[in-house]
Amino acid sequence: MKHVLLAAAACLGLAACAAAPESAAQQAENAACTAQANAQFNQATLDESARTSQNGLMFGATPNHVFDAEHMGALSARDSQIQDCEKTGNNNGQPVVNGVPVVAPHIIN
Repeated sequence: MKHVLLAAAACLGLAACAAAPESAAQQAENAACTAQANAQFNQATLDESARTSQNGLMFGATPNHVFDAEHMGALSARDSQIQDCEKTGNNNGQPVVNGVPVVAPHIIN
């Protein structure tokens, strides 16, 4: 009986942590961030569409570990871009000071 009450109390406590539904504006911004990240991902992995499966070969050319690592790296970059975009707004994750994007540092010759 004690276990049932303890489980019910835990469920009620966790129910209070449920996230509030997102507004339409937040959903639109999240969709824009995801679309932008998907476009970058598709551009970065464009060469993967040219790789065809080679069945029946003992040592096929693809997939190999380098191919897997490149794909996982592109997925990680996509996820990071989505998180940065949602955190800082739809400015591709770049910092903004007083509403103006910060200029990327570069070397002047």
